Amino acid sequence: MSKGLGALVFVAGVAALSYWGAQSHAVTMERKIAAEAMSLIAQTVHPMSVSVIGRDIALAGTADNEAELAGLVDGLNDIRGRRVVNAEGVTVLPLVEPYETALSKAADGSIAATGYAPTAAARDALAADLPGLAGLLLGHGAPEGWAGALAAGAAALAPLEEGSAALTGTTFTLAGMAATPFEENETRAALAGLDGFETVVAIEVLDPGIVDFQIGYDASEGFRIAGTVPGSLGRDAIAAALGGVELDGEVSTTFAGLDGLEAALVALGARLGLFESFDLTASDDGLSLAAEPMAGLDGDTVRAALVEGLGDGEGITMIASTAPADGAERVNAATGRRQFAQGGVWMNMPEFEPSKATCTQAARDTVEAAPIRFVTGSAELDPVSLATVNEVAGIIHLCTREAGMRVVIGGHTDAQGDDTANYALSLARARAVRDALAARGIDTVRMTAVGYGETEPVADNDTEEGRAKNRRTTFEWPE
Repeated sequence: MSKGLGALVFVAGVAALSYWGAQSHAVTMERKIAAEAMSLIAQTVHPMSVSVIGRDIALAGTADNEAELAGLVDGLNDIRGRRVVNAEGVTVLPLVEPYETALSKAADGSIAATGYAPTAAARDALAADLPGLAGLLLGHGAPEGWAGALAAGAAALAPLEEGSAALTGTTFTLAGMAATPFEENETRAALAGLDGFETVVAIEVLDPGIVDFQIGYDASEGFRIAGTVPGSLGRDAIAAALGGVELDGEVSTTFAGLDGLEAALVALGARLGLFESFDLTASDDGLSLAAEPMAGLDGDTVRAALVEGLGDGEGITMIASTAPADGAERVNAATGRRQFAQGGVWMNMPEFEPSKATCTQAARDTVEAAPIRFVTGSAELDPVSLATVNEVAGIIHLCTREAGMRVVIGGHTDAQGDDTANYALSLARARAVRDALAARGIDTVRMTAVGYGETEPVADNDTEEGRAKNRRTTFEWPE
């Protein structure tokens, strides 16, 4: 080989070796720059990407603020061997002052969000359970604890029917409507652990759980109701408890109940015939009743009947009765019976054609259902029997006036005691009934009081039950 050719080969080898070395060194340098750049951007708040071509560095992504971007660029500029740092692909988040994020819950349960989130990661973490948050914009300046505050806000809205939660700087405001105090308490509990924020909460409770209603009754006009009643009963069940009456008026319902209410209404309904009017008030404090007895009935006796039924007399007030004008007529709203006024009392108008048989049977049925009682050992009418006297008065009025018949009022005793004393007591009791009927407008000429003593028993006098049946008042119409 000639010297010229050898020199050429040597020069070519050196050039090739130099080129390979340069290329290998450039790749190594690029990798080194890329590794250091990746290490720097790994510390950023938001996703950031870096590309290195040769020794030129290019950034793309989002910076939380200008200071973060400047620090990042400074760090990249400090990498040995780099040539150019290009940050034009980086978006800097706007500074939001005051920082605002708001949630709103609609009546259908959906939650929408407006305002800003500090990072996509924080936003997406919440949006996993609340898709409405996915549309939040990114902004710089969120208060510390932003994610916890928004999570608490979402939890606080969950029990509400509808509402809104707004975070403005470090002030957290929540407003909405809760179905009951239970949901309100759940909402407040969800915010109890919210530290570092001033909280402002305004919740309207749709059903505060308060029973508060009134029932009014007038025998001539009927029943009315107003207020808030337990939902467990409702208006229809209250009407049923009172005996299937018709209740006029509007009511709302509450989840709350009132112990003993239904039993008290049933007891009151069973005694409606004792009242001319009443006003019943029911509240969380209990029941109170202002009642006017039917004219001709004893107020203390009616009160005693109420106490027996309601179990408590503290809330019962009796009002003096007003006597109706003789000749007045009406339909009793509680009983549905036609009534007429005579002798200052209301009497039921019998609904049968008067005859000896029908008059006898009607009077017998009445006193068997509710016997006429007397104070023990005397001829004084027991006040509890005045309602029966009123009922009988209506029958006798029809039979003596319309049919022109006469009635014999018989007094009967049991066999205990002296025969003569029993006769005198039976006669006195028959006369007491006659006088009570006369006070109710029955013509005394049409009534005769007779005492039978113990001579006409209808049961065995050896038992108390039998003796009670023998102590009775009878009504008969002679031919």
